[in-house]
Amino acid sequence: MNTFEVTDGVYGIDVGLFDEGVTSVYLFDDDEPALVDAGAATSVDAITEGMAECGVDPADLEHLVLSHVHVDHSGAASALVEAAPDLRVYIHETTAPHLIDPGTLVESSRRAMGEDFAAMGEPGPVPEANVVAVPDEGRTVDLGENSLELIHAPGHSPDHFAVWNPERRLLFAGECLGVYLERADAWFPPGTLPNFDPDLLLDAVARLRELGPELVVLPHFGVWPDTPERAFETAETELRR
Repeated sequence: MNTFEVTDGVYGIDVGLFDEGVTSVYLFDDDEPALVDAGAATSVDAITEGMAECGVDPADLEHLVLSHVHVDHSGAASALVEAAPDLRVYIHETTAPHLIDPGTLVESSRRAMGEDFAAMGEPGPVPEANVVAVPDEGRTVDLGENSLELIHAPGHSPDHFAVWNPERRLLFAGECLGVYLERADAWFPPGTLPNFDPDLLLDAVARLRELGPELVVLPHFGVWPDTPERAFETAETELRR
């Protein structure tokens, strides 16, 4: 199992989607444990085993924050709720219905991904009682000594959230900054899916920069190894290119 420590009390879990070093989710081991992103439906075993390896029983998970509804970020949510029946699942209010009834999401994902969809698996429904619909204004999730601030940062998708942990000055940038594959030392701009909006994305990058993070983590993939300012500069350059 491929887990890695980000900083004290925060761990990354490589979900092994397509290959190692492609997609990670993040565990915050606080008074109320939280997971940021849920990977694909096929990721659930990697996530629960990774949590156990980091010392957190999946049944004790209290919060699941989804950056957006794309199936490589939300697909395992229903299975995680089965493991922790009282789990609160946070997602933007516009796409919350697609967690509860994922039929349309599955259809559109199959069309977009073609034969690659099989590797991600089909997400199951999340009970409506577990879903917390978050408006554009965002929401703060209290974990105890730490908190997670959900910041609406559209561009990659209209429902996209970045997640800010102010106590650690840690930014989960989601797909606002694009994709960094460390093995290749290669940076790619965010995927240009049907609702992609580069102007909104540039605005989101500027707003996240103002937070002044000390650590930047990415779902694709891992901890950014250079200075945060360099991450923002590279994201803007690659997006314009």
